[in-house]
Amino acid sequence: MFNKKLFQQNLKTNWLGRELIFLEEVGSTNTYAKNLEKVVPGTLVLAEGQSAGKGQHKKIWSAETGKNLTFSLIFTPKQADRITLLTLVCASAIEDVICKYLNDCSINLKWPNDVMCDGKKIAGLLTEVIYNGNKVERVIVGIGLNVNQEAFTNDLNGVATTMKLISGQEESREQLLCDLLTRFEYNYQRWTNSSIDLVKEINPKLQGYGDWVTLEVDGNPEPGKKKFLGMNELGALQVLNKELGVDTFSYEQIRILID
Repeated sequence: MFNKKLFQQNLKTNWLGRELIFLEEVGSTNTYAKNLEKVVPGTLVLAEGQSAGKGQHKKIWSAETGKNLTFSLIFTPKQADRITLLTLVCASAIEDVICKYLNDCSINLKWPNDVMCDGKKIAGLLTEVIYNGNKVERVIVGIGLNVNQEAFTNDLNGVATTMKLISGQEESREQLLCDLLTRFEYNYQRWTNSSIDLVKEINPKLQGYGDWVTLEVDGNPEPGKKKFLGMNELGALQVLNKELGVDTFSYEQIRILID
């Protein structure tokens, strides 16, 4: 069982995660966070188990109860015009922290919301925006990180991995979450301040960055190869076409296919 007292004792953030909602079992932490009537900025909704964890494209996020980290963070930005960038800002924070725990694995980010380790998925994110009329009420970033799980169902074998499978060591989920929240808070402040360094920092971490790739939009491959230039300061994907023009895509339902 996750030790809430140990977590709160070790937490070093100023505001992120200070308000903790801990659930032993829930359908989805994102859904729970969306249904809260009133929220404190930086609220952390953490669950030991999810029966209907949500992933990108309506996929289900499957994680063994009591072995991983499944949680949602609630942000209250004034605007929500760079949501794809915020998702990758959080993914980049996960990569930074994992790299400190795991020395011997290749970690990168898969557009737009996965963290990959040695070619296998170790974490996924799902960002949802809640509006009150035309005004942004809250932005919820749901995160699933595979920590101490040692086996997967057949459909995930060879596709997913965990920190324990890579290192052979049991990790403290309490300390790991503390480390993650510290980095999330730091990166979120930079995102709020529109730091251009964030984009420069994240782009080289993206799978396929600088390569000629195929784009898939709504499940349909686009004709021809395009050079993946990463994203711009608004979080929009940019590619160089064969005519050496830059195409920009702000539409999230895009996958990058790498040969």
